[in-house]
Amino acid sequence: MDIKALHRQMAQFNTWKRELGQRLDAFNQWSQNHQLVTADALRYLNRARALIDGEHFTIACVGEFSRGKTELINALLYSEQTGRLLPSQPGRTTMCPTEIFWDPNQPRNCVRLLPIETRRSSASMQSFKRIPQNWFTIEFDPLQHESIAHAIGQVSANKKVTQTEAERLGFDLSTLSVHKTTGLVEIPTWRHALINLDHPLLREGLRIVDTPGLNALGNEPELTLKTLPEAHAILFLLAADSGVSASDMTIWRDHIHSLRDSKGTAVLALLNKIDTLWDELTPPEQVAANIERVRLETAQLLEMSADHVLPLSAKQALVAKTCKRTHALLRSNFPELERHLAECILRSQQQIKNHRLIRNSQDMIGSTLQSLNRQVSDNDIELATLRDSRDESVEAEMIRQRERIRSAHHRYHKQSLSLRTSQRMLNNQKTSLHAPIADDKLQRLLDEAYKNLSGSWTTLGLSRAIGGFFDDVDTCINQLLREIERANKVLHSIYERPEHGLEGSLARKHELNITAERRRLRNLEASAERLRHSFNSVMAPKKTLINRFVGTLVKEVKELFRELQLTIQHWLEDALTPLIHHNQHQKQLLEHQMMRLSDMRSKTLNHSEQLNALETSLRKLILARDELEPLLPETSSHIVQPQLPKAQVVSLQSVKQQVQR
Repeated sequence: MDIKALHRQMAQFNTWKRELGQRLDAFNQWSQNHQLVTADALRYLNRARALIDGEHFTIACVGEFSRGKTELINALLYSEQTGRLLPSQPGRTTMCPTEIFWDPNQPRNCVRLLPIETRRSSASMQSFKRIPQNWFTIEFDPLQHESIAHAIGQVSANKKVTQTEAERLGFDLSTLSVHKTTGLVEIPTWRHALINLDHPLLREGLRIVDTPGLNALGNEPELTLKTLPEAHAILFLLAADSGVSASDMTIWRDHIHSLRDSKGTAVLALLNKIDTLWDELTPPEQVAANIERVRLETAQLLEMSADHVLPLSAKQALVAKTCKRTHALLRSNFPELERHLAECILRSQQQIKNHRLIRNSQDMIGSTLQSLNRQVSDNDIELATLRDSRDESVEAEMIRQRERIRSAHHRYHKQSLSLRTSQRMLNNQKTSLHAPIADDKLQRLLDEAYKNLSGSWTTLGLSRAIGGFFDDVDTCINQLLREIERANKVLHSIYERPEHGLEGSLARKHELNITAERRRLRNLEASAERLRHSFNSVMAPKKTLINRFVGTLVKEVKELFRELQLTIQHWLEDALTPLIHHNQHQKQLLEHQMMRLSDMRSKTLNHSEQLNALETSLRKLILARDELEPLLPETSSHIVQPQLPKAQVVSLQSVKQQVQR
């Protein structure tokens, strides 16, 4: 069994990203050196480069308290320098949601902590992340264990407050311990923690999010609406000795299940602490059978493949890594988890590779190389013809060249006119595409929703107001889909024009597609349905419910509409980029030929001199081609696609039916 699969795959993932970025940079430089780049192509390449730079692999650890999430992270991030990174002792260790990552642009090796009192504000977590003065920062020395323990140990800090204050901050009193004498309750000191750590795995682009139980998920909507949906893999931790508890099932149903089914997020259920089942008085085969029985029962209960339910012992894995005991590490089954995560990294790499920006940028390199190859081939034929001709036929050959250039210029001119017309046709779609998601239209929907919410005096009325808002949003999206279908038909008609000289199949790669945004909307709608039907919503004061709705779901819908507007704007700018780039390349080659022919005419070159001029021109073309050829994406490499759930876009009606069941 490969016990270093995760480390090796993260390193390969980072190397692949770096090489891909360098290839795009080199093509950018090549285009500028040969005066080929257009403003549209340059903008496209820059956006593709930004996508690569901003891509990380995020693991979210989700589960109730005392499931071993903290020790799992310690085992994943173990190194001889840091040892056990996060504090781990019986009871609640991680009291606030914690993100662990490496960002060289932030203060090195520090913990940033957001006070719990910020929950009184309606500002989002993303807003707070942009305001450094709201955070407390504690720096630490990664080579000093005591320094690390002091700084990172703050994530487990708590404080005592009155029950009224705890409720005001959004805590469910039934989950808190009440002091018998004072009546005070313990709550986390911090709302959120950001740990910037220079660590080999984190340096390769790994990010880890630790969520401390159902209470945090319920009171920090952004964890459910933003953080978890953005994770590439979710590790759902359960106790091997007890299986799936009622609170575990609530987390699964309300926060994970929908992501797996609608977004295709990779989810692994981990039966942690199998070492508690190891019993020297019980035969090993019986222990293994007991663990297997719990694993299969868990898979059946969660309705997931048994292959994605892994029994393991994070604590024993950490001990084995610390003491360098390979046999003990294998017994902990931790390498099997790392192997699954390595497969998820491969899937993430495949998704980046298939992203429209990356795919089209690499297609641009391929089409440019094909055009150069055709030009080299044409010049080879021209050179062979000239070598076979005599001096007295030089003038006749120049006449033939002028005719070829004149014909090429006619094709280029026709392409240019067609492109200008095509761009106007595409731009004409802008108004109809933006209309269903315009700012003023969304504001009218919000005003109507606020009015209905404020005018409702029963939980049923509030629930209907929330449902009505999302019904209106769904109507807008359906209208947008109809406009997208019309716009894509226009795009196909443009690409299929014979004067462009490109494959009509390219149009499919450049269609306007909002599948990702639709998935996100379905997740928001599912969250709204859970809010409407949850016990807490029924019992909460109306003001609390309205504030929660306005502060979370509505903000996410507004952000989604802005993203849709940006997606449409980028599509209008980029949809014809391959045609424009191809046309620009044809222009550059045509100008090169015209300059060479003009030079030949002005100098009245003889046969030998004309041969030399043509050979020089051919060498320049071959040099440009040879410089470009290594930048062509490797076509022989194949990334194995892990067998994980496929994403699907479901209807709002089906979401409602599932929640109501």
